[in-house]
Amino acid sequence: MCPSLVGTRTASLRTILALAPLLSQTVRVTTTLRIGDLRLTRVLYVDAAIDPSATGLSPDEVRGVAWGEPLWAEGDKVKVAACTWVIDGRGRTIVVDPMGNADEILHDPASTAAHQNAVGSAFRAAGIDPDAVDTVLLSHIESMGMIAVREAGIDAGWRPFFTNSRILMSEPARESFPEQMTSDLVREGFTSLFESGLVDTFRDDDRIVDGLRAEWTGAHNPGHAAFHVGVPPELTFVGHLAVSPLHLATGPCRQQHPEPGRAWEILHSVAADGRVLVGPLWPSPGAGRWINGTFVAFDR
Repeated sequence: MCPSLVGTRTASLRTILALAPLLSQTVRVTTTLRIGDLRLTRVLYVDAAIDPSATGLSPDEVRGVAWGEPLWAEGDKVKVAACTWVIDGRGRTIVVDPMGNADEILHDPASTAAHQNAVGSAFRAAGIDPDAVDTVLLSHIESMGMIAVREAGIDAGWRPFFTNSRILMSEPARESFPEQMTSDLVREGFTSLFESGLVDTFRDDDRIVDGLRAEWTGAHNPGHAAFHVGVPPELTFVGHLAVSPLHLATGPCRQQHPEPGRAWEILHSVAADGRVLVGPLWPSPGAGRWINGTFVAFDR
């Protein structure tokens, strides 16, 4: 499992996230592409370079990837992002894995209201109304991110951050809860969502909407899934099978996956045909293609 990216050795991300609400009016990199009837937009909150241990990598492994800099690495640090991909089309607005693995900052009572306002501003700046989101699609349960936020008041529960959305996860993710929880906050938040009846599930190979298909993968945790866009697939959301694009080159990652060999096999099976790959924590532009042993950034 990917631990929180906001740790004692990731001061850069902690500082940048703390400042992010003040940056809400700045220009952020937005990646957009269209596949069939679906439009995909990446809404960026912040990019940062962090200690590689949070991603399961060592400084030597990071430096050993010849194509890592300047987009995916900075010296011996790994670049990551707090961001959200949005899929629009066929009357649906779906967000995928919104801004995970930074819960200590995003849900700090002292600053969460400022972050919520700033994230909403980032969506509107990208031309997306947060209230139009109908589904929060999860590759797995691991952090709260901006899936949901605490209600105001003593002993209040949690509500979806995207006010009109429902949460959608794999059946194995629902069935393995709460054994796989990484924190009390995640356990509390998802328990509240389940008890409020706000969570739906999908099965392996289910169609989420025409042109978007789910594939249960496991490997990272019992409920992990990937999502394929296009028929045949032109893009795959790999979830945390690769926390960083660098994982395409560094070999099976035992620090990240209970089944590292399976994660590696699935990752390279979807990369082999040159389709676009997307990861929820990948830095700008957040997508690329595996071509001749190099991860080439998406540039459209």
